[in-house]
Amino acid sequence: MDNLRTGEKIAGASGVALILIMFIFDWFSADVGFGLEFGGNAWEVFGGIDIVLFLAALAGIALALMAASQSQVDIPVALSAITAGLGGLATLLVLYRIISPPDGGAGDLIDVSRSIGVFLGLIAAAGVTYGGWRAMQEEGASFTGEADRVGGTGGDAPPPPPPPPPPSSTGPAA
Repeated sequence: MDNLRTGEKIAGASGVALILIMFIFDWFSADVGFGLEFGGNAWEVFGGIDIVLFLAALAGIALALMAASQSQVDIPVALSAITAGLGGLATLLVLYRIISPPDGGAGDLIDVSRSIGVFLGLIAAAGVTYGGWRAMQEEGASFTGEADRVGGTGGDAPPPPPPPPPPSSTGPAA
């Protein structure tokens, strides 16, 4: 663990926390009337968002594990950039669901409220994002540089040589 940088530690710990929060805590509860209230964790209330959250958590954990084992993977983009990107997407999706809770198509028939899990999940997803971004900074990587690497422009390649000077307009002496 001594060879882990701060960003990798944050991303890994936040990834583990996000997975635990997804399983353990209710994210939303629904009051269907007549005193009936149901709660659901991330796996039970999300349709697809749960997969993005899980992938973001795995990316954070993988970033820490790869750094701890001092392993290298041959991928075109830095793992820290992948972690930051997936974490950012997960954070935005959780924010969206905080603003617009899932109602299962029931609309006004049920009252959906936010539970502690969605707020803890938001914090953990933001932690994965920050950890990935911080790891990128510690590596000297940037999203622009990673995009250049994927786009084939080389990112770190030297600029092309300047064009040759134009021919002289005076012409040869007679």
